[in-house]
Amino acid sequence: MLTESQINPFDSQETKPYKNDKEIEAMTNLVSAFQRKDIAEFEQILKANHNAIMGDPFIRAYIDDVLRNIRTQVVIKLIKPYTRIDINFISKQLNIPEDEVEELLVGLILDDRISGKIDQVNRRLELERRTTDAHKYEALAAWSENVSSLCKTVLSKAT
Repeated sequence: MLTESQINPFDSQETKPYKNDKEIEAMTNLVSAFQRKDIAEFEQILKANHNAIMGDPFIRAYIDDVLRNIRTQVVIKLIKPYTRIDINFISKQLNIPEDEVEELLVGLILDDRISGKIDQVNRRLELERRTTDAHKYEALAAWSENVSSLCKTVLSKAT
C-alpha cells in the first residue's frame, strides 16, 4: 500500500492458512478496500479494527502514509472528469477538512501528478485539460528530436 502496488500480499499461497485469523482478516479487508480505492470502506475497516491494526507498531508508524496514498488515489480518480471542482466537494468525498484537501492538491500539483491550479478565493481546483492532439504533437516532436540526434551521431561516426 505504501508503494501503491496493485499486488495483494494476502493472495499468496503462504498466507492462505492465516486467512481466517482476526488480525489478518482486518488487514486483508484493508488491502482490498485500498486496491478498490474505496476510501469510505477503508476508513470504516480502520475504525472497526483499530486495536487489531494499530496494535502493530510497524503499521502504526506508516498508517498516515497509507492514508495519504489512498486519499491521493481517490482524489485523482475523483477529479478526472472535471475541469473545475470545488474543494468543499472533495472534502466531503474524502471526509477530511478542506485545508487537508488543499494540502493534498498542492502536493499533487507540485509532483506533476495533476495539472492545474487552486483558486483560493473561490475555493476551487481548476484543471488544465490538454487535448489528445497536444499529446500527439509532443510525442512527434520528441520522436523527431531523437531521429535528428541519431542522424547526427551516425554522421559524426561516419566521417
